[in-house]
Amino acid sequence: MNTISSSRLTSVLAALSRSEWRHFKRFIQSGLAGPPGKSVELYDYLSDFHPVFTGREMDKTVIFNAIFTNEIYQDKKLRYALTDLYRCACNFLRYKALEDHNEEGNYLLGTILAQRQADKAYLAHYLTDGNQLNLDADKGAEYYFHAYRKEFVHLNHFLPRQKRSDQNPIGSISRNLDVFFVAKKLQLLCEIVNVKNVMSVSHDFLLQEKIIEMVENGVFNDVPVIIIYYRILMTLLNPDDEKHFEILSELLRIHENVFKKPELRDMYQYLINYCIKKINQGVSSYISTLARIYKVILANKVIYNGQYLSQWDFKNMVVIGIRAGEQEWVKQFIENYHQELLPAERSNARIYNLAYYYFSTGEYRSALSLLQKVEFTDLYYQLDMRAILLKCYFEMDDQETFFYHIAAFRIFLSRNKLVSDYQRTIYRNMIRFSTKLIRATGDRTKANFIQKQIEEVKQIADINWLRNKAALIVA
Repeated sequence: MNTISSSRLTSVLAALSRSEWRHFKRFIQSGLAGPPGKSVELYDYLSDFHPVFTGREMDKTVIFNAIFTNEIYQDKKLRYALTDLYRCACNFLRYKALEDHNEEGNYLLGTILAQRQADKAYLAHYLTDGNQLNLDADKGAEYYFHAYRKEFVHLNHFLPRQKRSDQNPIGSISRNLDVFFVAKKLQLLCEIVNVKNVMSVSHDFLLQEKIIEMVENGVFNDVPVIIIYYRILMTLLNPDDEKHFEILSELLRIHENVFKKPELRDMYQYLINYCIKKINQGVSSYISTLARIYKVILANKVIYNGQYLSQWDFKNMVVIGIRAGEQEWVKQFIENYHQELLPAERSNARIYNLAYYYFSTGEYRSALSLLQKVEFTDLYYQLDMRAILLKCYFEMDDQETFFYHIAAFRIFLSRNKLVSDYQRTIYRNMIRFSTKLIRATGDRTKANFIQKQIEEVKQIADINWLRNKAALIVA
């Protein structure tokens, strides 16, 4: 079957939201993308399948017969129609990009008006755009880039025709370009150092020492985006000096309204990663610190992806809240915020996290009751669910069900091809050592030996739970 299912056209059409799909038809009909050809007919046909363009309906012959009635199939004719709709879709996305990123459209309009010497219109636009830019709450690196471009157009296309007494913006042009350059270099350096912490990579980074020296000498003390990325860099380069983390936390609190949420989210992610690293090093005080950070970025919605919470961020907040001893907050969070997840994820996320909450409070039967109500399709949920079931049966000393469950768990790990080698290893080790411990109940010598084995192996799912179980037997 010769289909368009995996074509460039369907890839771009599938990327349109439902709202955009409706607006797209009006855009085609407007003629802004050029002569529509058969684009409207092709759009109408594909509308029944948006956003999933699969099946026999995507066969080229079927599509041709739908839009070219009573004609003999001509591949060339269909290809022209598909190309026309693809061109319309790309032009629509360009239009949407300018609409969604107002500063780009303003920059292009100002440039065109200046070049065409429409002086009165240009000046009105220049002043309006400048006022809007100054009112803009976002002062990330891109703000300074847009300010630089706007003033550069003013310097090159308008001022040469004006009186010499007119104010020359070259000083602000240079400053804005410097700020943008330094901010972006620091941001990139943070990403490079972060990657080097987890994999072996090497990059030459021009002007690194000079940029750090300028920041430390106070050249950019009035620019939040620079001093924040500098502190992020210091937490990466000097993780043992906790003052950088503390200063960074305070800077983000003070300047949280200065940045757009996606950039602020990235900045907070460095704080989160720092806390996780400290927790993994055994610094337990950072558990409550991380819980506090999660509460902050939940309250200001920085943690949201668009209008929704990620199910994985949701899960992380539950885990950290429980580890911080804030069980009551966790229960309220699950009930109040599961509606903020994508509709398709809400039910599973609520059930799993509520079961995890009940396990943490020792209500094992409530946890089991919840987990047995749903079949999790996501692999990570399946693995975590099976781990919680294992721990519930262990805690309840229900050995018959425990051994039945781990037998099924072993089969799942062996047969499921989506399970990675690492996941297979850590969960098999969890099964291995939990089995040893349940058989060693009351035998301190055996439990002590198992305890040592756990520390030697290390690659074990829920290792801290196993450590605690071994310690209770040894004590």
